[in-house]
Amino acid sequence: MSTPNRPETLAALIFDLDGTLADTLPVVVEAFQKTFVDLDLPVRSQSEIFSNFGPTEDGVVKAMFGDVSDRAVPVFYENYQRLLSAGVSPFSKMQSLLSASRVKGYRLAVVTGKSERGAAMTLDALGLVDEFELVRGGSDDGIVKSAAMMEILDVWGIAPAAAAYIGDHPLDVLEARSVDVLALSAGWASTVDLEAIEAVHPDELFLTVEDLAAWLCIDGIMEG
Repeated sequence: MSTPNRPETLAALIFDLDGTLADTLPVVVEAFQKTFVDLDLPVRSQSEIFSNFGPTEDGVVKAMFGDVSDRAVPVFYENYQRLLSAGVSPFSKMQSLLSASRVKGYRLAVVTGKSERGAAMTLDALGLVDEFELVRGGSDDGIVKSAAMMEILDVWGIAPAAAAYIGDHPLDVLEARSVDVLALSAGWASTVDLEAIEAVHPDELFLTVEDLAAWLCIDGIMEG
């Protein structure tokens, strides 16, 4: 795939969360499946759960649990917190990449489809809260990533052409491209569909965190 060089003006890196900072999508799926069990409902498959993604966790619960969604929301978050507490970690070298990026002068943020509550729980469990200046969650009604990107760039006074969004899903590419933000694809999660990502032609596709670091001209994260 022919890809552009890194823009000299690149000033902001905005990250997706699940599947980009850590391999947490299996944890999310397990939390949903445990919630079905706890409420004595038929358990849905991973693919069924994934097909409802786009809204926040609360929105997914409303879509999948229907009349019992009010009961299901707190149960889901209890299950999710318990699973996070059992031990999750950022992808190898991710924390080093983030810290080195801040030292290099990049502004760092998170834009995720997760709820603000779910994002805060996850970043805290990963030990990444202090790496990001701003975090924006999603909407119960659907995808709002492009609007969240623009909100952050407006706060920072940074043009879209000087920002990149790093995500693990084809829709992340489309959301970034819709607001003229550089679309960088993270291809390192266990759940990533590389063929689907390649089909939407991201500006860059990285198979490892180290590849992204090299593209950003960040040295030294291979150590430790």
